[in-house]
Amino acid sequence: MSRVRNVVVFLVLAAVAVCAQVPAPPEFSADMTATSKTDRGMKGKMYMGGGKMRMDMTTEGGKMSMITLPAKKMSYMVMHDQQMYMEISTEGGMGAMNPMGRGPKMPDVKALSDNPCAGRPGVTCKMAGAEMMNGRMCDKWEFASSNKSEAGTVWIDQKTRWPIKSVHNDGSTMEFTNFKEGPQDASLFAPPSGYQKFDMGGMMRRQ
Repeated sequence: MSRVRNVVVFLVLAAVAVCAQVPAPPEFSADMTATSKTDRGMKGKMYMGGGKMRMDMTTEGGKMSMITLPAKKMSYMVMHDQQMYMEISTEGGMGAMNPMGRGPKMPDVKALSDNPCAGRPGVTCKMAGAEMMNGRMCDKWEFASSNKSEAGTVWIDQKTRWPIKSVHNDGSTMEFTNFKEGPQDASLFAPPSGYQKFDMGGMMRRQ
């Protein structure tokens, strides 16, 4: 589960960065794949619409969705097999969701700006031109660092500023395919009707 949470954290941060930096946040759906030399990886589906984000994933624990609402500084973790969901505050960052677990690395959220190296001590980068990647015209950036998880290549979509693919020197990758722009159904960004809210605080108080 830690590798999935690691990917979720990076994607949530990336979504928040896009919504903050782009006047009209992108609206799209895409298939996503994360791989790593140390983990079995993860596949899923991603949706962004109206400044909100949803990721559908299949993990060892079953089918789950992470719905992120940056404007409200909160997320829903939806567990479909149990027909339950949890509310998670994202105020103050996502550190509480990242237990230092191993997992595929997404590009730092600064990669969504015009200067991917900004605010990243010890990391240098250079533009390597423009290139088609998974059907999208992207800016190709090469990163250099003594940290293998920081060094590698990132392809950033010229239109939406979303990182379409990243390949890191530690062997981890993150990739979006079947990328389709367009408005997304508002119902995607809320827990399904009839699902029960899981109150972790209440459970802890009862122990």
